[in-house]
Amino acid sequence: MKQLLDQIIHNKYTAKVANQYYDRKTRGVKSFIFIATTGRSGTLTLVDIINKLDQCIALHEPYPAMHDNILNAAANGHHQLVKDFYDIRKSVNIRRSAVGAEHYLESNHLFIKTFAPYAAEDFGSRLKVIHLVRDPTKVANSIYALQDQPGTVEGNRWWLDHHASTNIISIPEILDNHEEFKRPYYKALWYWFETELRISVWKEKLPSVPFIFFMTEDFNNEPKLSELFEKLEISTPPGFIKDVVNLRSHARSHQKKLPPLPDETTREMLNRFIMLLDEKNIALPSTINAYR
Repeated sequence: MKQLLDQIIHNKYTAKVANQYYDRKTRGVKSFIFIATTGRSGTLTLVDIINKLDQCIALHEPYPAMHDNILNAAANGHHQLVKDFYDIRKSVNIRRSAVGAEHYLESNHLFIKTFAPYAAEDFGSRLKVIHLVRDPTKVANSIYALQDQPGTVEGNRWWLDHHASTNIISIPEILDNHEEFKRPYYKALWYWFETELRISVWKEKLPSVPFIFFMTEDFNNEPKLSELFEKLEISTPPGFIKDVVNLRSHARSHQKKLPPLPDETTREMLNRFIMLLDEKNIALPSTINAYR
């Protein structure tokens, strides 16, 4: 009965009607903003900042997040399944959530892995992307401490599977079996490099979509934060940037199962991983240059 009800509610015909209705309700939305990022990069902080503005609605990984079986389908090239899910479920929920706002922002690291091309087609010139980048050692250390790196059940549901067929950096045998690189931290580090390369690919494939670069470290930089809002074309009241600079959210400290590795150790591991990619003639993302 539940499955039958789901089929009645969620199908391409009801989605088309719902989207036509919400299109009328969201004519005043100036921009639909998504985040291209690895996650563990300050996405919730960005949501909390944006939500302090009355003309904006910002959501963190709203339903449906496009993870789990949808992420797995995208990672293994089953694109029609992903597109159908976006068209029938995700697109409707985005529009419904954006009603009444001038700017809609969704901080969802699944965007770049699953639905970037469909959102670009859907929202056209109203689409903007924030390319949010954090130091790879910090991202990997956070994932490592949570112990949900690629290769774990939870890691494959939310991050990426290092065995997936569409990976740009396809080195599963090394990450699984090499004496040095089979250590869990390297799978989290691989994830950072893989995601950054995927973002580079989508920048090239979507040349008309503005990708606005911002570093997590600049949440405490007033001029950089002001510049971000200027590029997003979101107006802020006097004193707003000064009030929100240095805001931090969502450390997830209570969920961490291991202490993070020492900075000196993670720097050495980063250098080893870069050397490995160089040996394999795998291109490095340009964003690594800020952290070498």
